[in-house]
Amino acid sequence: MPTVVHLEQMKFLPVVKAVMTQAGLNIAMDRWDVRNSGSAHVVINMGNQLSVRVAKTDRTAFLVARRTEVLRRLPTNLSFEVPRPITRVITRNGYTAIGYTWIKGEPRNPGSAPEKALATLVKEIRAVDTVGMVPYLDTQHAHWGGTDWEKTLREQVVPLLLSNNQKLARAAIDSVLALEPVEPTLVHGDLAGHNILWQGDRLAGVIDWDHTTIGDPAFDLATLGNWYGWESLSKAVTPAEIDRARVLSRLLALQAVAYTLNNGMGGAIVRLAVERADDWLRSHRDELT
Repeated sequence: MPTVVHLEQMKFLPVVKAVMTQAGLNIAMDRWDVRNSGSAHVVINMGNQLSVRVAKTDRTAFLVARRTEVLRRLPTNLSFEVPRPITRVITRNGYTAIGYTWIKGEPRNPGSAPEKALATLVKEIRAVDTVGMVPYLDTQHAHWGGTDWEKTLREQVVPLLLSNNQKLARAAIDSVLALEPVEPTLVHGDLAGHNILWQGDRLAGVIDWDHTTIGDPAFDLATLGNWYGWESLSKAVTPAEIDRARVLSRLLALQAVAYTLNNGMGGAIVRLAVERADDWLRSHRDELT
């Protein structure tokens, strides 16, 4: 995690200070928690009062305004908090940022989670009325291939895998393509554990709605089941829906590789994603054969 000294040397410091000023706050830098691990943004949580997101790339900066509108249009009666914009989108020194409400809570480590809380989360996301939101939502699978996701996985991702895993990867893709269509709903798009904040056993908030779209709700179930375990979803959906989500979860490791390729990440990051995909395929060989 970057220190405050490192932050002072970063070129995006002027835009961060501009956001803080527009929010009407003056929070000392020794109370800034800088998180640089995300691929798209640097996130700075300031004294439990303000969260500032700074776009890392020009493409991400271009999408900030549209994705912020999604947050404005999410229902206000959700049982959990979502980041709400409290400043305009601001650009300084070539960097784009915006300020959001800060949400108290921390991600839960992989493993079981309260079933009722997950059931409520799934129900409320599915029930969101998307009228008026559609122009601001991502296209399906935009961050890992879009409408060409199958071609992306087969032609760009599979050849990077170990030769004895490539057949398994193609089998995983085929199993997803064999699923029957379902009624689309709002889909968070990245409902992994690092985007879900807890206070003890209470689900406090859901962050990072950048890839929200309308699509197969089982994609959200797949990421939830992969993080918290399938048993944790037993009160959220039917066994048939869990079975569908388990099939879709076979793509998660391949998606991660496609994401690194589509977003121009460095060779080391791509290699790490490929190694993880190889490990996953190896450990699930029996399931895929």
